Amino acid sequence: MSKNDVYIVGAGIHPFGRHDLSGLDQGVFAVREALQDASMDWPSIQFAFGGSSAAGAADAMMTSQFFALIIRRFLDQFGISEESLGRVSEKAFENAAKAPHAWRRQPVDFDTIMSSQMLSDPLRKFMFCSPAEGGAALILASEKKARELGRTECRIHGAAVRTRPEGSFEVFAPSLSVKRGQSPTELASVAAFEMAGLGPDDIDVAQLQDTESGAEIKHMAENGYCKDGEQEQELLDGEAKLDGRLPVNTDGGCLACGEPIGASGLRQVYENVIQVRGSAGDRQVEDVQIAYSQVYGAPGLSAVCVIGA
Repeated sequence: MSKNDVYIVGAGIHPFGRHDLSGLDQGVFAVREALQDASMDWPSIQFAFGGSSAAGAADAMMTSQFFALIIRRFLDQFGISEESLGRVSEKAFENAAKAPHAWRRQPVDFDTIMSSQMLSDPLRKFMFCSPAEGGAALILASEKKARELGRTECRIHGAAVRTRPEGSFEVFAPSLSVKRGQSPTELASVAAFEMAGLGPDDIDVAQLQDTESGAEIKHMAENGYCKDGEQEQELLDGEAKLDGRLPVNTDGGCLACGEPIGASGLRQVYENVIQVRGSAGDRQVEDVQIAYSQVYGAPGLSAVCVIGA
């Protein structure tokens, strides 16, 4: 510990889905939950940041087609079957059934997923997330304050945001460059690991961007957890399930929770806080010490956060 360490001392969430409450009210609900979790009141907060879905929303049809084209090329390039997409979705709904804040909480079996309507080849009905509502809030504190509150379980080991470099192929890019650049996710992952003094092998649980099931497959490699092409066997072996080598998207991710822009990234960190504390109930991963989250958005930004003991 050092005087510059930052801890997550409070975490709150409003269930994701579709609600009669306004986005502001859902955010307030999450803030109050976080304050209660930290045993604090609002006057104790010295500075606040807020985000909202009103900040921007990409055209849903255009982005769904774009990501489908990317993953179609990716599957063909690395010899990954469409069944891997179905296994990602099946896992998401299995995990969401155990997460009270998830939206889609009914398991969906593999055969149902693979026989569902094709929307944008190779992505089917159950392989996309849906626009949703929800709220999430975190309270950060210095090491001194965290000790006062008895909340030293979750230290922020590393955090990084990176944008697309020259030659990367990201959302709304008009063409694929002959000379390819690294993805913003690769850059953010490396930066966060360097800051934390850790690597992929140190991570016990990960929340990865999965606005469609192909995104999770791509991001498994971009975040350093396997090489491209190895995802097929990883998913076949159940390595990303709750009892696997590296559980991924333990609350169902965007596929089952939906993606309210502004709250979705904090939902990932909220889930990791719960996992590190050992209070995730039926979806608890055994002996979580270090947790990882990665979010991606248009027009090619990625953010990574590493937290834990």
